[in-house]
Amino acid sequence: MTPPALLPTRRDREALFVGVDAGSSATKCVVIDVAGTLLSQSVVASGFDYAVAAEQALDAALRGIVPSLGGAFWNAPADPLGATGGCRDFPGTTGAKSISAAVAAACRGDEDEAVSALRADIARCVATGYGRANVRFAQSAVTEITCHARGAREWYPQVRAIIDVGGQDTKVIRINARGKLVDYRMNAKCAAGTGTFLESIALKLGVPLRTLDDLALTSTGRTVVNSYCTVFAGTEIIERIKNGEPRQDIALGLFRSIATRVGEMVGARDGAVAATGGVVAHCRAMVKVLEEVLGASVLLPPLPQQAGAYGAALLAREAQWDDVSEDPGAGRRMPGRSACHECSSQG
Repeated sequence: MTPPALLPTRRDREALFVGVDAGSSATKCVVIDVAGTLLSQSVVASGFDYAVAAEQALDAALRGIVPSLGGAFWNAPADPLGATGGCRDFPGTTGAKSISAAVAAACRGDEDEAVSALRADIARCVATGYGRANVRFAQSAVTEITCHARGAREWYPQVRAIIDVGGQDTKVIRINARGKLVDYRMNAKCAAGTGTFLESIALKLGVPLRTLDDLALTSTGRTVVNSYCTVFAGTEIIERIKNGEPRQDIALGLFRSIATRVGEMVGARDGAVAATGGVVAHCRAMVKVLEEVLGASVLLPPLPQQAGAYGAALLAREAQWDDVSEDPGAGRRMPGRSACHECSSQG
């Protein structure tokens, strides 16, 4: 259901909608307005407490809005629903525009009060991600499968498959031409094919993940790290180093290993493919080898790591007109292996 562009009252026109994606490694927050415009976003480490991380992410995202409040006031059209002055003569009552509590606080230079006022303007919040049950200020929770699909499709209406490479798992989500979930596949029982896999190997090699990515981008080799298991891959890499293989080829081989596994999960393609998640946001080599394995261009959203939070915010906005509740993974799970075949964790 497509909501109207504006709600009737000034209070409703100031409404904010929030999506929080509490991931295993990072918690993301996106704030949009009633028209669906993305106002602000934030990413914080999830750490030991998802509830604390969610609060920090929301606070950071709201603080990102504050600097624009004064400019938004001066550029806004006259509002017949109220009459107060602007920053120069606040709290006067002779102006032709109304002024919200958040704008008033921003005009006074009180960032904390502006953030508090913005928080009061939140009409609804939807939580998603691994720790979504811990986002205490959310009114509802929706699976990351639904949220990543919603966020990716908002950026790319033509998309039919979404590859989400996260810290905890990797998912392949299929949607139809109307954006409805059709099926999905995921590896959730093993670190193979996830951000954790890359981080653990980078740690073993004594280099930051960014350095591993930079090295991989300089490779012209065809190396593939054959072991999906993090433990076995570590052993294989040590053997390759001992044999004198160029480090840039080994680095790209790691990304190619993940891409090969993702390619098996994707199977036959029936339309455009988009990639989301922290790994594709921070590792250009991952996108490069995904395109290589799939034999097609991969769409990369403007904010790939925040795609789930963006989708959650859009669902929060849509919930003003249509109920959104916990979705255990609508659609049909694709048959076949979803866990590593080299160990006993079969799924």
